[in-house]
Amino acid sequence: MAYEKIRRALDAGIFDSELCEIVTPPTDEQIAHAESTLGVALNDELRQLLRAWGGSDLHEILIHDPAQLRRADGLIEFAADYSGTRFMADTADGTVHADDAHSGEIIYLAPSVAAFIDDFLLGAKGEDFYGEDWVRELKAHGLA
Repeated sequence: MAYEKIRRALDAGIFDSELCEIVTPPTDEQIAHAESTLGVALNDELRQLLRAWGGSDLHEILIHDPAQLRRADGLIEFAADYSGTRFMADTADGTVHADDAHSGEIIYLAPSVAAFIDDFLLGAKGEDFYGEDWVRELKAHGLA
C-alpha cells in the first residue's frame, strides 16, 4: 500500500482518530480530471498519495481531494495543516515546499512527496516545523 507510514501512524494513535476524517480515496478518473483542469500531469508520487489518502483529514494535515488541488507558479498545492500552512509539489522536479501561514515565505522541505510524508511529516526532519514533542512521539512508536 502506498504511503503505508500514514496508516502506521493512524494505527499507533499519532493522529487523533476522533479528530480525523478518513474518506474513500478518489478514483483515477477524478485525478485525471484534476490534471486536465490544472493543465499538468501530476507526478507518480503525488498521484499515489491522492489514490491512497486524497480528501482525508488527518487533523495534523489535510490531504486535498483532487478537486481541491491548486496550481500557481509551477507548484501544486496538495495539502494544508491546522495552522494554515500549505504544502506544494513542484511540477518540474517534484520537490515539496511550504507556504508559511505566518510569514508567507515559500520554503523548501523535501526532495519528493514521499520524502515529505516519511521524513518530514512523520519523521525526524519535521522537528523544526512540528516540534520536539511530535518527533518524540513518532520515535516512541518507531516511526522516526
